[in-house]
Amino acid sequence: MKNKLKFVFLLLILVTAFHPLYPLTVEYIGIERMTKESQLVIYGRVLSQYSVWEDKSIFTYTTIEIKELIKGQYSSQKIVVKQMGGTVGYISQVVDGTPKLEIGKEVVLFLRDWKGAYWIHSIVLGYFQVYEENGKVYAVNSLNNVGLVDPTTKKLITDVSKLENRFELNAFIQQIKNYAKM
Repeated sequence: MKNKLKFVFLLLILVTAFHPLYPLTVEYIGIERMTKESQLVIYGRVLSQYSVWEDKSIFTYTTIEIKELIKGQYSSQKIVVKQMGGTVGYISQVVDGTPKLEIGKEVVLFLRDWKGAYWIHSIVLGYFQVYEENGKVYAVNSLNNVGLVDPTTKKLITDVSKLENRFELNAFIQQIKNYAKM
């Protein structure tokens, strides 16, 4: 019996040693599907944020100035996005994989309306940070610390090219608009 337990324990160690462990694993969906499933897609700038206790969890509310409403209808130039986790006083709750919306940064967000609040689609898949490089503006979603599962095979995606989505911003916005018309 002891030998059997040692074997199982050794097997468990070997399996976990050769398979990467990710704090967050999500099903990979493309831009087209994410566009169709999102009520809003916005390009904006992060203005402010605050975190509060709700029941036994901390949630962060981030206000974003909408520079362009890419998909959907929304009457204000500002929108509040809700995320799990945050810091209240000396207590923090961290939800691995949740994007850090930094004040002053520009973003493209795919948003879903759930329980009266707007949330980023698939926690991290619907978040693209906007930045300039050599005079060109890009929207980037880096998924380096996220496990992606192929929706067809249900296996972990190991193709490194899928771990970062990088698009020229204007072309990306036009692509989203085209998907929204379909």
